[in-house]
Amino acid sequence: MYGQHNLVLGIFSVNNNKTPILGWGLFFQFLIYIMGILAILGWVFSVVTSIFLAQGAIDKIRGTEEMVGNFSFMKLEKYRAITGWGEVIGALLLLYPPTSLYGMVLITSFMSGAVVMHLSAMGGAKVSIPLLVGVGSVIGYVLRTL
Repeated sequence: MYGQHNLVLGIFSVNNNKTPILGWGLFFQFLIYIMGILAILGWVFSVVTSIFLAQGAIDKIRGTEEMVGNFSFMKLEKYRAITGWGEVIGALLLLYPPTSLYGMVLITSFMSGAVVMHLSAMGGAKVSIPLLVGVGSVIGYVLRTL
């Protein structure tokens, strides 16, 4: 429609004759392209977040030495397996599109609690991991639903 060699500059297009023409169609095509890229990035964030979360959750369920030690130190040993199962459910909900909002809310709830416990009971040790998992779940959900 505008020729083969158009340069897109915002909502304007410059054709071969160097005359600017209004190119809303090109602009909207560009937006659709960007939205597709953001959706792919959202899926990448969601999958990576779910993998990290599931790895830690499985360690809690299995009762690895580190998790048993952490929960015993905080005097929360009886909640270790329940926390692990909640994290597994959150990771699965995040990956299933109709329930991804619920998964994101569940993950951020668990990770908010983990950040508070790491800051208060453990003196700030390893606080970055739950913080990154919680933020990653929000970023993944938001980018997928734009």
